[in-house]
Amino acid sequence: MFRVFASLFFATATAQLGLGIISPILPLYAKTFAASATQIGLVFTAFSISRALLGPFVGRLSDRIGRRPLILGGLLIYAVVSVLYASATSLLTLGAFRLLQGVASVMVTPIAQAYVGDLTPKGREGRYLNAFYSSQFIGMAFGPLLGGIIGGMWSYAAAFYVMGGLSVLSLVLVYLTVPVDQTARERRQVKPKSITPLREVVGNDAVKAMLAYFITRGFWRQSFNAFYPLYAVVAFSSGEANVGLVLSSYMFAEGLLQIPFGFLADRYPRIRQIVIGSVFAPLILLAVPFVNSPWAVAVLTFVMGAFSALGRSSLVAIRTELGRTHGMATLAGIQGSAFAVGQALGPLLTGLIVDAVGLLAVFPFGSAVGCVGTVLVLSWLTRWKRTNPDAAAMSRARTSR
Repeated sequence: MFRVFASLFFATATAQLGLGIISPILPLYAKTFAASATQIGLVFTAFSISRALLGPFVGRLSDRIGRRPLILGGLLIYAVVSVLYASATSLLTLGAFRLLQGVASVMVTPIAQAYVGDLTPKGREGRYLNAFYSSQFIGMAFGPLLGGIIGGMWSYAAAFYVMGGLSVLSLVLVYLTVPVDQTARERRQVKPKSITPLREVVGNDAVKAMLAYFITRGFWRQSFNAFYPLYAVVAFSSGEANVGLVLSSYMFAEGLLQIPFGFLADRYPRIRQIVIGSVFAPLILLAVPFVNSPWAVAVLTFVMGAFSALGRSSLVAIRTELGRTHGMATLAGIQGSAFAVGQALGPLLTGLIVDAVGLLAVFPFGSAVGCVGTVLVLSWLTRWKRTNPDAAAMSRARTSR
């Protein structure tokens, strides 16, 4: 298991590093096509539309035919799209390439999570899945920082080519080291086990809570990513490197704390941790306009990332336990789809508000959306715990482990 875990960890981190490289430069790149705030929001939304539409269905497909072919296919698309970005000639082509990159994303990240979930021992969902989850944030943490430096020192095209090279490296690594998974072997050898109908999966109160959490979190996080680079230029005259620092600090917190918080998710009540994390992370947005330097904003986003890691660690652990009966990749795909819905709506609606009111509206609007999500999450998780006999076992402290 360790070899597979390490290979997928490194491949996912490398792919996310490449993806993160373009975070601080994409809004500025879109500006070279004379894009308005609403149009920049649409470019960001394109990535999320394909993820939102395809997530559950790609997950179901993986639960039926296996993980490895989809991961390899997604990494190949990543590599191709990276080169295409540099050749964009208009906002329309940039949005189309962003849409294709979303297809690649839904084939790689949730499916790799499902592969690891299949290998996870019972009672250790928090530590295993969150240890793997940290690969995404390690890659995304260094990505914006590296992208800001490359974009500032050389060119936007250079950042895109680096992203493509990292995707190729990940593709080769997975091809050489990750074997055919258990799901694919079962498909070839025996009749595969039945999969819970998608309607029943989505009707589960814990899944509804997961949807509310990731939709609202995707909303305010992607809105911040889309418009903070523009705010930083106005407020601090920041260049690409400083913007990359701020965006990276959130991911550094996630990468550093996801593993220890995964252990907490296996030992202490999960619902409490989910609520604490989902309340305080968006509230920190309110403080951003009141600090006077990019370094101070970086500290705020680090703390924001810490609270996000706390809440998500327990939610991912619950998702993994449910995945054994509801389809590991199906739930991972639904989670990715929910996050993508938020990512799609956030920049679009926030862009409309920015065009009407101004950049400062990004922060209170995003915070309000996050707090509404917390109310919904708490409501559904409480009902799930009350009505499901297995819910208490999933959410209670595991002090004996």
